[in-house]
Amino acid sequence: MQEQPNAAKKSLVTISVAMLIVGGLIGFGITKAADNSDNNSTKSSMTSAVPTSATKAADLRSTLVMLGVEHMTYTDQAVDAALDGSPNAAATSAALYANGTDLGAAVGSIYGKDAETTFNTVWKLHLDDFVKYAVAGKQGDAAAQAAALADIDANYTKPLAQYLAKANPNLPEGTLEGLLREHVNMTAKMIDLHISGDYSGEAAELKMANAHMEAIFSALASGIVKQYPAKF
Repeated sequence: MQEQPNAAKKSLVTISVAMLIVGGLIGFGITKAADNSDNNSTKSSMTSAVPTSATKAADLRSTLVMLGVEHMTYTDQAVDAALDGSPNAAATSAALYANGTDLGAAVGSIYGKDAETTFNTVWKLHLDDFVKYAVAGKQGDAAAQAAALADIDANYTKPLAQYLAKANPNLPEGTLEGLLREHVNMTAKMIDLHISGDYSGEAAELKMANAHMEAIFSALASGIVKQYPAKF
């Protein structure tokens, strides 16, 4: 993965709350508010060169959406490469894990080193378990697949929802848990489709997953702006 420019890394500060719901806040009411911010930012850019709260919020939303879609794409590419024994398997895997490390650093930049460590641990666990899920699927081991998903639910979905809800009071824990679980299910389905050779189905699922991530990060941007109004 390419190194983020300094400005983008500053924007990544806000992704602390974001990544990992690698599931999906389809908070369309909040997303609509973010869209309204986009419209306001367009108007203000016509009248002033000075960034306003509306343009800052729109920039945040744009950055988070870009990173969210990028994460989903990396996940799909890395798992496919590993399953197929592709020469670029190591490179795509490294890019995916590097993305997670960058996100952990962003968490730490807001909530401290302990939060960064916690995030990195939980984030890496769900990536590792998806590798186990994929390998088990290729071997036809349904029991091992179920065990991998159970581990994700117990050690990633639930604790991450709790953590994010505490970090940002605008993100309800129950909603987060459901959306994280939905993200996990979508990722598992993409893996299943690839293993079965249904590449058209996999591509269609990835498209939906990317749209899902766009909704997630639009909503997260709105939640973060609400949490830190002084910054926007």
